[in-house]
Amino acid sequence: MDLFEEDLPIIFEEGKAEIFYFSEFFSKKEALELFQEINTQVDWKRETIVMFGKKFQIPRDTAWFGERSYIYSGIKNEPSPFTPILLKVKKAIENKTNETFNSLLINRYKSGNDKVDWHSDDEPELSKKSSIASLTLGEPRDFLMRHKGKRGDNKKILLENGSLLLMKPPTQEFWEHSIPKRSGLKETRINLTFRNVLGG
Repeated sequence: MDLFEEDLPIIFEEGKAEIFYFSEFFSKKEALELFQEINTQVDWKRETIVMFGKKFQIPRDTAWFGERSYIYSGIKNEPSPFTPILLKVKKAIENKTNETFNSLLINRYKSGNDKVDWHSDDEPELSKKSSIASLTLGEPRDFLMRHKGKRGDNKKILLENGSLLLMKPPTQEFWEHSIPKRSGLKETRINLTFRNVLGG
């Protein structure tokens, strides 16, 4: 299947960013079932990092799956093997996008107080030739993007339950993204980000 022959909406192609968005990659029923299964099966961790000599707890739960270890935010993550349900999701995304992935970072935002600050997924361990596919399950959240050379001109995409966001290269080299806090939100969002980690 050719990605560009499908009715795949392009959010924007500017400043060396190529972003695609499927609003209902999984149906609401499928997404709810996936959410419930993954939420209960995953061994969640809320890591602590050291910044400026002080310890801070990362404001979200995480889990790492795949074939290789991965370092982000100064934390080395040893992978757990893909579970059958995660392999099913991985295969569905690979079939739709014509991409292949060997690793998965799962984030759980338990409420609107959980967030991820501005960053790019450009760690040395990540393949610069590979896309990053982001699946949202549960509570919709705003996804902000800004060009590294144009601070203040933010793009916003509402990531809906069951939606898939695909960031193709070289987006990570030139753009940053974040999930900001949202006061009043009490429901949980689970985010699966499939990627390719280099190494033997």
